[in-house]
Amino acid sequence: MPRNNLRELTLEIIQENELPKKRIMEEIRNKSGRSVSDKTLNEVLMNLLKEGEIYITGYDFDVYKGMKRIQSIKAEGIIFGPIKTNPLEIGILINQLESDNPLEVKEYSNKLKIIFRGKIDELNSNVNNGIEIKNINLLFNKLIYYINNQPKDQKKVLINKLAWSLSDEKGSADLLKNLINYVNSHE
Repeated sequence: MPRNNLRELTLEIIQENELPKKRIMEEIRNKSGRSVSDKTLNEVLMNLLKEGEIYITGYDFDVYKGMKRIQSIKAEGIIFGPIKTNPLEIGILINQLESDNPLEVKEYSNKLKIIFRGKIDELNSNVNNGIEIKNINLLFNKLIYYINNQPKDQKKVLINKLAWSLSDEKGSADLLKNLINYVNSHE
């Protein structure tokens, strides 16, 4: 199977659901009717990770099949998920930070931090737009804290601005820079 077709099929499979590598391989075989080597799939997954299309969401310990003492990491257990870049999807993730379930909050926070880091990297790759940040996680937490402590109407506006600034829409990087400067000016 040509690598471009494999790349597109892999992205399609991951867009449907977060899956461990083992399941991705099975889905590729089911949908294409062809076998793909482990090395080829590894290469496609690594390229998608580098391009910011997907990210690692967790690890599936079921690959060890009840083994008590685990001494190695099996690549088949790495769970991959799609990076959400639509403002609506990002807004939903931001709103889910208010869940009563601490595990859900941590999961959504981690997803948003990955997107935030990518956007900061994008900002810093442009010499004219770069901003100096010592601790990206701290800055992200400060943004969320600031937004959560605003009156309801202002909070809604800021959530929409943050969602747009973390998206892949035109002008989003500049909006993020302005939002960071705005929050920093209100310390």
